[in-house]
Amino acid sequence: MNGSEPACAGLIRLSEAELRRRLGEPQNHRRAGDEVWLVFVSPELTLRVRCQGEGPCRVRSWTATFSEGRATLASAAGSLGLWPAAAPDQAAAETSEPLMRRPLVCGDDGATYTLTATVRQGTITQISVFDEPPDWC
Repeated sequence: MNGSEPACAGLIRLSEAELRRRLGEPQNHRRAGDEVWLVFVSPELTLRVRCQGEGPCRVRSWTATFSEGRATLASAAGSLGLWPAAAPDQAAAETSEPLMRRPLVCGDDGATYTLTATVRQGTITQISVFDEPPDWC
């Protein structure tokens, strides 16, 4: 990553090669069975990406961990290129739940994925996106 936060919209389903072209070389690369884990680091965040599958290995999920927590879902998701797709907004300090969950409609095909924002001590510390529709809607 180039030091600024990456646009994470559209990462799901990218091949490992497409991911590397988009984000550069990962700081860490590890294979575990049919999964490949890649870690990209910038001063603003650490992006951990899970790829899976045969020819080509494709992004199935990812988690962005912020160096500094974000006050609202809009600011957290917006910094990753996921706003307004992750709407509605919610202030982290106003939730009593440890997770904010949203369906995330992405791409030209209208696929729905799962977005989860982790809330710790009144700020959003992580956002994760999974390649499956939410089971809680």
